[in-house]
Amino acid sequence: MTQAEKLIDALNGTFGRHKGYRASHAKGFAATGRFLPASPRAAVEIPLLRSEQPVFARFSVGGGKPAISDKSPTVRGVGLTIGSEVEIWSMALISAPVFFANSGQQLREFLAARVPDPEIGGPNPEKVKAFNAANPNTVPHQEYLKATAPCRCYSTENYHSGHAYGFTLGTPPVDARLLLEPEAGRTGLTDEELADVPDDYLHSAMLATLSDGPARWILKLLVANTKDELLDPTVPWVGKHREVSLGTVEIKELDAGNIHQARVFDPACIPAGVDAPKDEVFPLRSAAYAVSKSRRSEQRS
Repeated sequence: MTQAEKLIDALNGTFGRHKGYRASHAKGFAATGRFLPASPRAAVEIPLLRSEQPVFARFSVGGGKPAISDKSPTVRGVGLTIGSEVEIWSMALISAPVFFANSGQQLREFLAARVPDPEIGGPNPEKVKAFNAANPNTVPHQEYLKATAPCRCYSTENYHSGHAYGFTLGTPPVDARLLLEPEAGRTGLTDEELADVPDDYLHSAMLATLSDGPARWILKLLVANTKDELLDPTVPWVGKHREVSLGTVEIKELDAGNIHQARVFDPACIPAGVDAPKDEVFPLRSAAYAVSKSRRSEQRS
């Protein structure tokens, strides 16, 4: 069995196997829009981003359950593709600034600790506690989700790469994490609002937002400082960081025909001018996405 198959089996073991759906971020919907280059042009040598490009996106709730509540204390995600078939940049971004695992083995163990206990009806708290104690690097991700109110709409959420990519930004080159920052800032629901909204509020909230015009985010680089960890996406970056705006991502409408719902947002698709991250998680993603796609091609039951 390949590493990719083990990862998808671990996701299925925790969330169940749902035919026709992704193993992770099963619940979501697609949208289309465009990328507008920064003005003045960013001092980053990425030819793809020098001109307006089409954008395809998929907004999602973390986890592998298609019927998960939008109010769940998990990440929100966006799969993003900038460009045409000639050259594209595909990203898989999440609302937490760091990941919950830094290797394939740790990811599988994280999920194994959260397999629902039949007698409890959910994860066994003692197993989760034991895993956290043995893997303290995974705790910042969990603490962020506990402390952060669910977004009011996908359009009011920050999305992070977790991975540190390489860029030519003068001499020498730099490493940077990606941030997709909502133009109007990040806003979450109050406790009262969270109690009142339905479990599927995010789709209708996005429709309402787009009825007033496009939703916009600034795509930024957060340039690493000398003390920042580049090889472990579970480690938070602290302090101030130089920010470089690459341009604006503008979502104009939802994909009513679901043409792009099955699209794979494989971050291994990188344009000229961008160097792949060197952490242990990044190389696992492409093969795992392929396994997930193959399994969800089965007819939905």
